[in-house]
Amino acid sequence: MEPIAYTPTTFQNIVLTVLAVLVIMICFGCVYAFFRAIFLFIFSQGKDDKIKSAWSSIRYMIWGIILTITLLFVFPLFFKWIGVEKPEAYSASNIFERAGFILGKVSSVKNVIQKSQQLNQTR
Repeated sequence: MEPIAYTPTTFQNIVLTVLAVLVIMICFGCVYAFFRAIFLFIFSQGKDDKIKSAWSSIRYMIWGIILTITLLFVFPLFFKWIGVEKPEAYSASNIFERAGFILGKVSSVKNVIQKSQQLNQTR
């Protein structure tokens, strides 16, 4: 696969970006559900409604993991089945590469903001 920064906007790149954003959102949702469940279990004080809510969070986390695995392994097969060109380009490794690129760009924006704040403080 070509370096992401130099590739033109093609159907393949758009689909990879959408799949990567979905994977990122699902993973963040799973992490949130996990910590929410821990918080609810710790501070439930034996109340059934809070324990039930914590178990619901764990259930959502498990569904998120199942959805991510399904997304990563079913979509390449689906694209091969419908006859998309280069269906191997939609592999899990390419999706994670695109997700890493997106997260890298997001963190570089944070670095630009921090550098500009430091520059403004020195003036």
